[in-house]
Amino acid sequence: MAADVLAPGFWEIGAYKNNVRRIKEGIDELDDFTKMARERADIEAKYGKTMQQFAEKWKAHVDRTVPSGSIKKAWMEILEEADAISVQHNRVKDRLMDEVLKTLALYRKENYHPSAFRAPKEIREAEEGFERAQRKWKKLYEKLEASKKAYYSACRQEKSALVNLSNSQADSSLSQDGAQKFRDRLEKCREEVQKCKSAYEKNITEITQYRAPYIEDMTFEFEKCQTIEMKRSKFVIEMMSATQQVLVDLARNNKFAQLHGNLENVLRSCDENALTGDLQAWSAVNGKDARTEWPAFEDYTESLRTIASKSANSNSSGVILTKQITKTDDIPGPGPATVSAPCSDNGKNSDSDTNTFDSRKNALHKVKAQLAQQNPERQWENRDSPPLSTTTPDSAKYGDFEELHTKSMATVLYDYSPLENDEIPLQKGWPIPGELCASDVITEFLCMLKNP
Repeated sequence: MAADVLAPGFWEIGAYKNNVRRIKEGIDELDDFTKMARERADIEAKYGKTMQQFAEKWKAHVDRTVPSGSIKKAWMEILEEADAISVQHNRVKDRLMDEVLKTLALYRKENYHPSAFRAPKEIREAEEGFERAQRKWKKLYEKLEASKKAYYSACRQEKSALVNLSNSQADSSLSQDGAQKFRDRLEKCREEVQKCKSAYEKNITEITQYRAPYIEDMTFEFEKCQTIEMKRSKFVIEMMSATQQVLVDLARNNKFAQLHGNLENVLRSCDENALTGDLQAWSAVNGKDARTEWPAFEDYTESLRTIASKSANSNSSGVILTKQITKTDDIPGPGPATVSAPCSDNGKNSDSDTNTFDSRKNALHKVKAQLAQQNPERQWENRDSPPLSTTTPDSAKYGDFEELHTKSMATVLYDYSPLENDEIPLQKGWPIPGELCASDVITEFLCMLKNP
């Protein structure tokens, strides 16, 4: 009877722990699925970022190095496919984060309540429920086991007493008093056996009567665990289905099908006719069909000289002199204050050339010395008037050098329209004041005429 009641498995004392352990393993299973989904989202994010960087890198390279034509068009379409894949994988990552991971975290928060130093509340409640259901049953079972043990012990003593009595009857040397002791002992053992048997049968009856309430209580606690597990299992399957719906976009995406259809059409259009057109376009620019002007006889024509600043806009046509000057024409001198030495530096007129400035400085010193010998009184004229500032952008680079001021009047030889904001317009025949006709200004102007 006891074997029927205490069948191996769930009904034994403490066998409910497997159900409690399943709740804990279910929580761990949710955590593992969350880790897997997060890792897949990270993989999708890294793949999308890598594919995007790949597409941007090669788009820039193809746009910079490959000439326009069928090959460039097809190449760009392939890179557009990579860009679309990047967008799709980033979308998969976003959906995994929003539709799967957030739902998993919310379910765990609502259904499992962990504590700092103890197991989650749901595990503790299940374990305490099973303990309550088995508490009385455990007492009856332990009492039954004790009575069973006492009954078996009494039976063994009865059998031993019976053997001793049989041996004493076969022994003729044993007195009647000794034989009577063995008979009395056997009788006591039989009484003890009956007493233990009655107690054992009584405990069996009690535990049998309590079996139905015990089964009911244990079944109730077990069904609670089954309900928790069913809810968790359904949720896990739902999350797996949601993950599958997110990932299926990579296989059933209509945009991918359309994109690859366009790519196939582009590659199909890059046939021999398209490639022949590319070759003809190349020939029209870089080949035998390119425009050219073959050498032919040209009459001599006098070229016009153009005065223009080096920093002027390339779209500007400059200022054309009103008088045609050929390369053999002599430029008339502006008077005794004209200095021609700075213009004869092998045709180089760059203001940034240090040798040119040194030569101009030396020439100006020579002219100044000659003028001082001819008119010594001029050195003391206008001592009270402030001198012109000699600070220029080039003076900071090459150092200041003395300017030559003369009172010789000069006139403008040619019309001049300003090209920059810091220039002034000039007309032929205008007088130039003494402060503006310094030798270096005239020299610079003449150098510009000779070396445009």
